[in-house]
This record gives sequence, structure tokens and C-alpha cells, in this order.
Amino acid sequence: MRTAARTAIATAVLAGALLSAGGTALAAVPQGAAHTSVTAVSAGTPVDDRHSGTPVSIAPGLIAVLRYKGEGPEAWIRAVSPDWKPGDDYMGFVKAVLDDKHRSATVGGLELELVEGGEIHVQNLVVTKDGKSTSYPLPMGQGSECVSGPVSQSIGAGALARLMMTPNGPIVQVEFEEEGDEHTRLTRTIPSLPEGAAVVARILNPSSAEPVFEWNQGGDTGYGHATFPELRKGCTLHYTLQKPTEQPQPEHAPAPKPSATPSTAPTTAATPTAADPKPQTAGQTSVVPKGSVAAGAELAADDSTTSTTALGAALAATLAAGLGSAFLLRRRARTQR
Repeated sequence: MRTAARTAIATAVLAGALLSAGGTALAAVPQGAAHTSVTAVSAGTPVDDRHSGTPVSIAPGLIAVLRYKGEGPEAWIRAVSPDWKPGDDYMGFVKAVLDDKHRSATVGGLELELVEGGEIHVQNLVVTKDGKSTSYPLPMGQGSECVSGPVSQSIGAGALARLMMTPNGPIVQVEFEEEGDEHTRLTRTIPSLPEGAAVVARILNPSSAEPVFEWNQGGDTGYGHATFPELRKGCTLHYTLQKPTEQPQPEHAPAPKPSATPSTAPTTAATPTAADPKPQTAGQTSVVPKGSVAAGAELAADDSTTSTTALGAALAATLAAGLGSAFLLRRRARTQR
């Protein structure tokens, strides 16, 4: 009997403790103020990507964890210690969640509302107490409305590429009209078409700040290149940028190299030709001497003026010598008489 009584008492104490803890957890989320998917997360729990965000203090013991990712704008209102400061653990009990479907709530006398900002994809959490409002901007937009493009680009072989930029990286939608309007999607993690495709298409440096779309129709044709549209203002990337490591291929096909095989065509040696005769100088006269001087003497037609003058002088000297000899002979003859 005593053993049964002790067992019953221990069971009652344990049940009371469990009910007390469960009541505390349920009381942490007021009815009607939180999203149906909200669960109480105890402080000290590691922050996963789904619940991470930018925490801001909106009242003593109360913070708002602001997010704007693929789920759209969100503000998770959590309970923390009264002396909480930036950098401390912010995974306290959830009081309420504001999102696109639940854009307002009231927590601890605070009126909370998500309000669109003046720029695209910018949201603010407005906290009002005693008629005084304070605005807390959410991180820049990350939703599906952050997709920029598409920009269409013909890549040959009956294919069309549509370039887009998203928070998750560049996207290329390749459409082949000749293959039943087949679509192929290139992304940051699958950046190229498979081997054997009708065209070569790939995203170079897909995780860099300036990814480039490159394509080629095959054969000796050069490569084409196109840049992606910029991510819309107010949107941010979901990944860490990396340095580019790939270089674009040449846009023009390289020129063919000259053949190293010698030509078999026979070559004909140039036949030397006789030099053309030089024209005579105008006014030049050929002088042919008479008498004994003329024997064996030939004057070329192209002698210079100097040679002609020298020849004339020699002829005059010869005549003078002949005349002198004849005069001397006649004088001797007279003397002898």
C-alpha cells in the first residue's frame, strides 16, 4: 500500500511539473497575435537560416528580428532579458510574427505594423506606443519580385536565351524552337548545357559580381557574350561573391595558319635581257680621222665630249708636225742649189 501511494504521489508531481512547463510555453504566444506556424524557441538555441535576421530592440525585454528573404518581409517579435543588447542571443520566445499575410499585431501595449517604404522592395516595421511611432527598416528585398529581366538573346541553331538576375544568382532559360520548344534552365549551380547539345551555352563565373553568358554554335564560328541585367534596387544576393576564375573565349574564330607544304608548281627562271642602248647626247658629233690616224681607229658613238676634244687636239698636232716637216725639206733643197 505504501509503495502504491508513493508511486501515485510521484506520478502526480511529475504530471504537475509537465503541465506547468507546458502552460508557461503556451502563455508565451498570445492567441491571435502569432502566425500559425510559430513555435516557442527557447533562448540559447543555435540560429538556423530560417529564423536568422537582424535583431533590434523595440522595448525593454522585447526585440524584433527583421528578415526579407525568399519568404518575403517578416518581423519576428521575441521576448528577451530586459538588459538585452545587440550581439546577445536573440532566440527568445516568439510573441508574434508579422509578414505579408499578417501585417499588424499588438504586443505588450505596442502597435506593430509592416509598411512599404518609398523604394521598391523596402519594408519598415513601424512601432507605435502612446501615439509615438518609430520606424525600423527591414533588410532589402529578397522575394520573387527581385527577379530582373528577362533579356532575350538569340544564340543560333534555332535557340533563344532569356537572361535573368535573381537574389540566388544568374539564370538563363534556353529555348529550342526546333525541338518541340524544349526549355533548359542554367543556374549558378548548373551553369552549362550538357555535352552534345545543339549549341554550347554556359554561365562564366556565376558566383562573381559580373557573371557572363557565353555561347557558340559550333564549328569555326567565334563565341558570343552577353551580360546579365543588374539586380533590382533594394534587393541583395543570398550568397557570398567569389573572384572570377574563367576567361571568355575569343569572339572571332582564329585566322587559319599558312600551310607549310611547298608549292608543286614549276618555277621559271628569269631570262636575262640585253641592256637597252643608252641614248646619245644631243648635239654630240662622231669625228672620223683621215689618213694614217684612221687606220685601226674606231670611235664609239657614246664617247664623251672630253674624248672628242682630246682627239681633235691630237689631230691638229699631227697636221702641224707634217706641215713643219715639209717646210724644212723645201728649205734644204733651196740651200743645196
